[in-house]
Amino acid sequence: MTDQIEQDYKSKYDQKSVLIIGAGPCGLSNLKYLNGKVNVICIECKEDLGGQWCQEKYTEETHPNLQNNAYYNQHGVLQSSMYENLICDVPKSLMIFKDTPANQEFGEFMTCQQFYQYLQDYSLKNCIKNKILFKTYVQSVRLAANLSDEEKNQVGFQISKKFLVQIVSNEDYNKSIRFLQADYVIVANGHFSVPNYPDIPNKNVFKAQTMHTHNYRVNKTNIFQKKHLVIYGCGISSQDIVYILLKKTTEEERPQKITMIGNEMMINFFKQTKSYRKEVESGVLTFLSPYIKQFESENSLVLENGDKVENIDIFMYATGYQYAFPFLNFQRDKLIDLYQKRGANYSLGPLYLRTFSVREPNLIFVGILQQVLSTQQGTERQAILVSKVILDEIKLPTQEAMQEDFNNNYQEALSLYNDGNKYIKFSQHKGIDEFTFFRQIANLCDIPSDEEYNGYLLKNLLPLYINAFLGNYPDLKQSNVSSQLPPGYFPKSGQF
Repeated sequence: MTDQIEQDYKSKYDQKSVLIIGAGPCGLSNLKYLNGKVNVICIECKEDLGGQWCQEKYTEETHPNLQNNAYYNQHGVLQSSMYENLICDVPKSLMIFKDTPANQEFGEFMTCQQFYQYLQDYSLKNCIKNKILFKTYVQSVRLAANLSDEEKNQVGFQISKKFLVQIVSNEDYNKSIRFLQADYVIVANGHFSVPNYPDIPNKNVFKAQTMHTHNYRVNKTNIFQKKHLVIYGCGISSQDIVYILLKKTTEEERPQKITMIGNEMMINFFKQTKSYRKEVESGVLTFLSPYIKQFESENSLVLENGDKVENIDIFMYATGYQYAFPFLNFQRDKLIDLYQKRGANYSLGPLYLRTFSVREPNLIFVGILQQVLSTQQGTERQAILVSKVILDEIKLPTQEAMQEDFNNNYQEALSLYNDGNKYIKFSQHKGIDEFTFFRQIANLCDIPSDEEYNGYLLKNLLPLYINAFLGNYPDLKQSNVSSQLPPGYFPKSGQF
C-alpha cells in the first residue's frame, strides 16, 4: 500500500504536485482541501495519522533503536505524544472541523484517545488516508534551482519541479533513501516536539532529577510521590500537571510540595486562586516569581530577587518548545530565518500572512500559529487560504509587497511586546488577536467570516480561560459549554 501511494504520486508529476509534511490536524486539514484537485501526498513519520495525538510507542528512554531513528537523528528528541490521560482544554463543540461533529458520546472535554478517534473519523469521511505515506521521514527539502550539478546527478532523474524532497525510513534514516518532487511544500510538522531549555547558570552543580514536560507520562506520576517538585513555567502544560498531581491523585500519592516559578504577572494571578486555596494554605503549593537567576547547590536555586528555593527533589522545565525545521537548508536556500532569544527559536519569518515564505511563497507553513481560543477552526481557515492560493483562486502580491506586509506586522508585535514572538503567538489584548487576523483572511478568500463561531469562543470559552489563568484551572474541566450552543453544533461550511 505504501509503495502504491508513492508511485501514484510520482505518476502524476504532469499535474500540479503538493507535498505535505505531517499528518496531524494541520496536515489532515490541508489534505482534505486539496485532495482530488491537485496531485498531493502527505508524509508522516509515525505509523498512523494524528501527529501528537497518535501515541508514540516509545520514549527516548525505551526506544530500541534510538540512534537510527530519523526524527531523533535530526531533532535530538522523538516526536512528542500527548500524555495518555490528557483531557483537552477546549470543549468538543469548539474543537472540531467544519461539517464533522464530534461523537455525542464523548465527554464535554475530549480525552486524548477520543480526539484521536475524531481525527480517524475525519480522515475516513474525507477519504484522505490513502494519500498518507506512513513511517516515512522528510530528510531534506531543497530548492531545485540551488542544487549543484553533483547533487542533481546523485538524484538519478531529471528534476522538473521547484522542490526536491529526500525521504527515508523513519525507523532507520540509512534505509529506503529516495526522492520526490513537488511544486509546493506545506510544512505542517507541528511545533511542540523540541523542548526549550532556558540557560540557567551553574547547571553543572545541580544534582536533583530534571525533566521537561515533553517527557511527562502517566507511568511517571509515582516518581513525584512525597517529593518536592519545582516547575519552571506557568503555562497550560504546567497547570495541567499540577491539576493531575494535586486533584487526580490521593493524598498518599501526591508530591509533598509543588513550587511553581514563572512570569511575575501570571504568578500574581495564580496567587488569587480559589481552586487551590487549601493546598496553598497548607504549603503544598507555592507560587514564586521572578525568574531563576542560577542554581546554587545540588538541590537549591536562587531567583532574580535573591529568594532561595531549597530541598528540591525534581526540577521540571515547563518552558515550551522551539520552532525546528532541520530538513530545510538554511545555508544554501535561506527560505526563512529563525529568530532567537536566549538561545531559543521563538519565531520565524519573513512570512506573508504568517503562512507563506516571502522568499519562496511555494514553501508554506501551516499550524505554527499559537492561537488563544481557536483550535482546529483556526487551522482549517489557514488550509482554506492555502488551497485557494495553490488552486490559483487567489494571487499573492509581489515579493516586495509581501515583505513590506511582514515588516509592518512584525514591527507591530515588537512595539507591543518588546520581542517578536507575538507575531506568531496571538494574544487577546494589546491589539493583536486571532479574530482580526482570520477576518483579514476571510476577506481575501471572499468568504463571510463565521461570526457565530467567533462569538461562541469569546462568550463561552474566553471567560473560562481567564478564570483558569487566575489559578482556577480545575474549574475549566468542570464547565459545560455545549449546553449553551445549538444541539450537535459544528462550524458552518459556507463561512470562514
